[in-house]
Amino acid sequence: MDPTYGPYIVADSDWYEPLERCDDAASRFSLTKCELPVDWQRNQHGVWEVLTPVSGPRLPDQGWKIHITATIDTAEETIEQAWAVCRRLNLPFKFLRSRRVTHVLNSKYANRAASGKVITAYPRNTEELRVALTDLDALLGGRPGPYILSDRRWNRGPVSVRYGAFTLMWCELPDGSRVPALRDPSGNAVPDRRQPAFTVPEWADIPDFLAVSFATALAEADDTLNGYKVIKALHFSNGGGVYLAETPDGTEVVLKEARPHAGLDASGADAVERLRNEWSALEAVGHLSFVPRPIEYFTAWEHHYLVMEHIQGESLGTWMGRDYPLTRHAPGERVRAVYTTLVLDYLRQVEAAVEALHNAGLAFGDLHPHNILIRDTDTIALVDFELATAVDTERTTVLGAPGFIEPSLTSARDCDLYALGCCQLTAVMPLTGLLQRTPAVVGHLVEMATSAFPTLPAAYVEQMTERLALSPDLRPHLPGHRAQAVPALTPPRAEALLGGIDGSADTTRSDRLFPGDIAGHRDGAALGLAHGSPGVLLAQLSAGAGVAPGHLSWLERAARQAPGRTPLGLYDGLAGTAWLFHRIGHPLAGELIDRILSSQLPSSPGLFSGLTGIAHLLLDAGEPDEGLKLAAAVCDRVGEKDVLDRPGLMYGWSGPAVLLARCARLTGDGEWAKAAAAAVRADLKHARELDGTLQMNSSQRLLPYLAEGSAGVALAAMALPEAQATAIDVDGIVSGAARAAAVETVVQGGLFNGRSGLAYFLSHASAHVPQAPSWAEHQVRLLSLHVADHDGSQVLHGDQLLRLSADLATGSAGALLALQATKTSGARLLPGAHPGQE
Repeated sequence: MDPTYGPYIVADSDWYEPLERCDDAASRFSLTKCELPVDWQRNQHGVWEVLTPVSGPRLPDQGWKIHITATIDTAEETIEQAWAVCRRLNLPFKFLRSRRVTHVLNSKYANRAASGKVITAYPRNTEELRVALTDLDALLGGRPGPYILSDRRWNRGPVSVRYGAFTLMWCELPDGSRVPALRDPSGNAVPDRRQPAFTVPEWADIPDFLAVSFATALAEADDTLNGYKVIKALHFSNGGGVYLAETPDGTEVVLKEARPHAGLDASGADAVERLRNEWSALEAVGHLSFVPRPIEYFTAWEHHYLVMEHIQGESLGTWMGRDYPLTRHAPGERVRAVYTTLVLDYLRQVEAAVEALHNAGLAFGDLHPHNILIRDTDTIALVDFELATAVDTERTTVLGAPGFIEPSLTSARDCDLYALGCCQLTAVMPLTGLLQRTPAVVGHLVEMATSAFPTLPAAYVEQMTERLALSPDLRPHLPGHRAQAVPALTPPRAEALLGGIDGSADTTRSDRLFPGDIAGHRDGAALGLAHGSPGVLLAQLSAGAGVAPGHLSWLERAARQAPGRTPLGLYDGLAGTAWLFHRIGHPLAGELIDRILSSQLPSSPGLFSGLTGIAHLLLDAGEPDEGLKLAAAVCDRVGEKDVLDRPGLMYGWSGPAVLLARCARLTGDGEWAKAAAAAVRADLKHARELDGTLQMNSSQRLLPYLAEGSAGVALAAMALPEAQATAIDVDGIVSGAARAAAVETVVQGGLFNGRSGLAYFLSHASAHVPQAPSWAEHQVRLLSLHVADHDGSQVLHGDQLLRLSADLATGSAGALLALQATKTSGARLLPGAHPGQE
């Protein structure tokens, strides 16, 4: 799971919602309810309660801020005592509002850079900083709490400091994304780097008393940990890191780190408790051939470390990601048979390992492909024993990998066996993340697996299904348990998706109308096409449905009330709403375009958030001079180093290529066409051929998708004028991308980075690949795997498969667009994906 999604799955069981919407009334800290002195005021900012003195010097935009950490049990008292100091010193400060929020933000997969912060105080100058540190340390010094990785601790803690912004400012990175900012001495906005390591801007003034403290900390630092030299980090979580290290004689070992009071699980246990549990488990079963040999347990500074044997090899998950046949186009029988043989060998060994552990009295507790290592000798090992427990105990799920846990099971033995069944299924059909919300899909997955891998022995399938049948929700849908045959897959019904979208709307909210991805909760996202209302309304219109007047009124109100810092891009901000309003002839479109043109435009040349998307809006809205002006600015930057280096339609040069091709058609000027071809070539520098498919090397993966990947690049190649398209071999590009898109297994269903986008692209590729329409139809049939029933309608699983989504980029609206494009032979429905819209 992407850890950034963790806080968004707490507040609601269906949708990604910000943590501040969680029900934590019963655990609110007392200071959130008490009456403040008349000269103080209270505000809420997300999960933070902000207390500010009415009078006093103005707070600067940035400076040295004070953070105070605490455990869940000490947070209440720590907040009360910090408030006493800040009130006396007249210092603005904020604190987390509840025990529940404090727990979530210090959980294992919380943001490492921000985790541990319970209180923040804002000194206005160096003297206030010195006095506040002194007084807070005198009152709180030595209290327990997780170390804040972004800070430098003051004395024994729990007080720490970091230089950063006091008020929220933004700056734009070369890829067009917006990040929190500081002002450098020249007044320029530069990134406020909130990293899990202490850094200070080189131009920041460091008071003498802080400089002495920093120097002391550096002098105490050691190049080794208890004699072990760290070579590289293998993995990080909020609970600590896992490192490859060397002993003094050069032997490679693995160091697993645990931070006290950090990385909490659902029961409140911290990383240290789990590491001690792992040490005990390894001591008990370390003699087994598939268990890393424990070497040492020690404490360095305050962190705990377990040293164990380094096993050379790769995880089963990594091996599957590289060798799994169904992410390739039409893999032959031999390729599938060879893969099956290896799967049978590896999973037989895993099965034997689980049985041996159980015979030794231990349940593993966290079985999934990334905790199964394949040695260089093709034998397996199990790693990460932190959840191991006695095999006959009753337990509740406090941690675990989505898609490999069954919350209803309480027997530690049965939890292992169920996870083993999930591993057996995911090795041949890696979509177990869908099972918890849509258990009926398990029958399809088993049938697809046995059809795709016909050499799977019946005994393997029978053992797998019996283990999966431990789940009462899955049992009725499994072979041997269901009364009827698995029905044939059919495309999702547009009417059901439209019903799900309408049912999800909430006009009483000001932050969003339709639920979508976590990115939909960023500033301005509700106004953009990707994650906001305009993209959903576009999909409804494309499907022939009307737009509810209340939904239109909501969007109009949101646009009029949008603050000045709102992003302006087509897919991430105001231009998306302007584009939708122009399409339906709404008078507010002109006002929004005027506002955009009078604002400071983004510097990115990209489609998602930059000049390309705004230029498309202007050309569509009958402002050719302004549109061509922005396009010329994009043209001047084609191929610029370190800009738009995620190839594809949204974040690469393919988006600008489509714009420049449009300008070539509009003006008849061949220079635009040359620039468009150069933009496509800039993305093609990332191209990789794999088994006859064309994919893009991006974000350390090979990607075939629309927003980021070869499908988006191929759409841009098809947009080029004929001469330029021929010169770059458009047939070869499109056919390679089409083969990459026509694969059986795709984890996510969305338009931008999932199956809907592959179907959308294939629906446009028939002029170059005759089979593309049938491939597109097959993808929309398989899209039904990604759809969940919801209140009598259907909604698409969102990215990460943890919640549902209605938005264009990741949810039902994107699926609707794909269905309509397939139904109407490649209708040009996605703004910026084609030289002109229908």
